[in-house]
Amino acid sequence: MAQEPKQTLPIPELDSERGAFEIELSTRKYGNGQIVSAAHGQRVKDGMVTFMLYGDFRQVYARNAGRATQAALNSQHAATFSPAQIEAIRHEAIAFYAAQQARAA
Repeated sequence: MAQEPKQTLPIPELDSERGAFEIELSTRKYGNGQIVSAAHGQRVKDGMVTFMLYGDFRQVYARNAGRATQAALNSQHAATFSPAQIEAIRHEAIAFYAAQQARAA
């Protein structure tokens, strides 16, 4: 069974009393025959991971049909989350939360 590739990207600029902020980058297989690469925001505090189902940063970056072999998952993950794309996601998440905070003010 193929392991779904995952990595976390800490974003200390978004840390708060609710915990350390990070983006999880993952590539998953879906039952409909798709391989999906996405990023979502989460907070980690005291070993607990929390996120808001609606309201936290979440974005799909690649969606492709195909067999979810380990090679296919790893290849799509590496192609989707290049160092340049990871930096762009980091900036996108910071802007997302800045806009969210501005709306709340």
